[in-house]
Formats: sequence, C-alpha cells, structure tokens
Amino acid sequence: MNLKFSWYVSNQLQDWIVSKKPFYPNLEECINWVKDKLKREGSSYELTKEDLEDIEMAYEFQTSDINQRLIN
Repeated sequence: MNLKFSWYVSNQLQDWIVSKKPFYPNLEECINWVKDKLKREGSSYELTKEDLEDIEMAYEFQTSDINQRLIN
C-alpha cells in the first residue's frame, strides 16, 4: 500500500494535535508524525512542498487559540 498525504491523514493529524491540548506539538513534530504515520502504513511516499504547506495550514488552524492568546 502506498498511502499518500491526503485529507484522511490530515484529519488524523488534526485529531492528534487537538488531543495534545493544551501542550500542542510544534510544526516539526507534526511533520514527523505524518512521516511516521506513512511509514507505519507501509508507504514510501515522500512529502511534497504542497503537503508540507497543508500540514502547516492544519497546524495553524488547530493551534489558532494559542496564537490568539499570544497576540492578546
């Protein structure tokens, strides 16, 4: 099976991020989580620039409450 980064993996990533609240992982930990997830599923898929941008967007969305607190 060659699982790719997709909405399915993105949703799982977001669930994982939320499960860590209030001690959210950083972006690098999120990227590593996705890489590990793909590897555990037996995939040799390499993340693309677009995948990394999607991971960053999911991360920023799920941690937006922390960013709001830092601004205020």
